[in-house]
Amino acid sequence: MPAGSSFSRFAGLALLACVCLTGFSMEDVPFEVLKGRPRRQAAEAQYEAEKRGGAWIVTIHAGRRPTGGYRVEVRKVEREGARCVVHYRVLEPPPDAMVPQVVTYPAVVVRFEAACTEAGVEPALPRASPEGKER
Repeated sequence: MPAGSSFSRFAGLALLACVCLTGFSMEDVPFEVLKGRPRRQAAEAQYEAEKRGGAWIVTIHAGRRPTGGYRVEVRKVEREGARCVVHYRVLEPPPDAMVPQVVTYPAVVVRFEAACTEAGVEPALPRASPEGKER
């Protein structure tokens, strides 16, 4: 299918809507928030963090992957002083897995209530530019 097809737009939104959070109370990320986020297809991994009201919305982009089957898993969210840190890992498909032969951009969006003054990720990633332009 062509890159601009409605299927690829739906697949990208589905990847963004995947929310995996352990060790913290989790709320669904409202569709309005997902719709307002810039679409990123960066070759390199990066993250975004935005505070809306009393909630942080952190998006972790794993970067370009050669096939399907990759995913971003959030392990936990910890408070370290005035900073909240989202601990994550990127999972690869098993070597014998049957995966779609298509370039993917796995990502995860996490929303959590916290009175932190800043949010970050561990392992560290560069922060994405706020305009949605790739670095």
